Amino acid sequence: MIGLFQISRRLLLPLFAFGVGYDVDTNLLDTLTQDHHGLSTYVQPGQKLDEVISAFYESISTPVLTDLSLDFGELSTYDIYPNPLPDLFSGSQVVVVGRYHQGGSQTVILKGNVNSAPQVLSFPAQDFSADSRTGSDTLASLPRLWATRKVGYLLNKIRLQGPDQETIDQLVKLSIRYGIVTPYTSYLVTEPMPLGLENQQRVAQDAYNQALATPQSFSGKSAVDQAAGAGAMSQAQQAPAIPAPVSGGSAAVQTVQVIGPRTFVLSSDTWIDTAYDPQTMQPVKVAFLSAEYFKLAESGPGLAAAFALGDQVIVLANGKAYQVVNDDTTVSPTVISPGLPTAVGSTEIPVGPAPGPVFPSTPVSTAQPDPFAQPAPWTPLAWTGLLVAVAAAAILTLRRRK
Repeated sequence: MIGLFQISRRLLLPLFAFGVGYDVDTNLLDTLTQDHHGLSTYVQPGQKLDEVISAFYESISTPVLTDLSLDFGELSTYDIYPNPLPDLFSGSQVVVVGRYHQGGSQTVILKGNVNSAPQVLSFPAQDFSADSRTGSDTLASLPRLWATRKVGYLLNKIRLQGPDQETIDQLVKLSIRYGIVTPYTSYLVTEPMPLGLENQQRVAQDAYNQALATPQSFSGKSAVDQAAGAGAMSQAQQAPAIPAPVSGGSAAVQTVQVIGPRTFVLSSDTWIDTAYDPQTMQPVKVAFLSAEYFKLAESGPGLAAAFALGDQVIVLANGKAYQVVNDDTTVSPTVISPGLPTAVGSTEIPVGPAPGPVFPSTPVSTAQPDPFAQPAPWTPLAWTGLLVAVAAAAILTLRRRK
């Protein structure tokens, strides 16, 4: 059963599709909704259709601002999700996450329509930190939220357009870097996480070969589950929980931990930062509970929490890889330089030259420069999350104008 809803207000009508049960064409529904700036909702057997439709209608019954676009001024942004921006409805918010270079003070302009009348809202002197990774817990969670949405976008791209090597390469790297399990990397929960570019390329090649050998189905339970899962990730309001512990003898063993923007995996009793590449990086050894250990823990945000994982940890910080070893290991004195920016977005997530501004006209494209390619030199990277502030300010301003 298929239900299609159109909200008439412009030449290109937004379309919202409902797939009820498993006997639906997920390719058709998702292609239609993507081409018409809408969303697909899949109603599983056992769910009450009337409740789903009522909740949907209630959420879109009172539009506040439609045809949204954001202008970040001279700020060079890319990988913005969601793209295109959805409409803003009363009682809801639009959460936008993405990446930008450099930072600075910019005027953010939000454009949209109210009853077909153009509206322009300006937010002057918005501060975009040159290194916002060092901020609050909310900022620390943004990288995984951004990665979750991009993973959802890539999964949808593979489903609708077929697999290609570049897309699966990005999917595998994001999955490993941020501990996000996908149908192509689900085995990472039970097997040692591959670290280093060479191993990641091997995993990506195996995933690509598997995708080519697996017949693609657009209907049935598996297809509906994949479509619903990818759609939920692309629209996620928060990053998914870390994978559940795996069985290790008589007790479950947690093998993945997320500390702020960093992801660690347990391998041979050592917690290893997934941004660490053993083929290209030589870690500096630091004795557990030594003077250098405490100095390093205070040299950057999140390092103390990372060291709390155990007495054997490999972490990237201050542009270097450090390996904390236990008391039984003899370690030469280490020079620690506190106050340097942590390498969450440099060594761990190096970026190439940024493309032009994303909004309002540039669509999301995987043809952008590979964000995991090695840069020369390091380009400062920061994260932006435009949360409730833009939506709330827009609603208040519009109410004052009525």
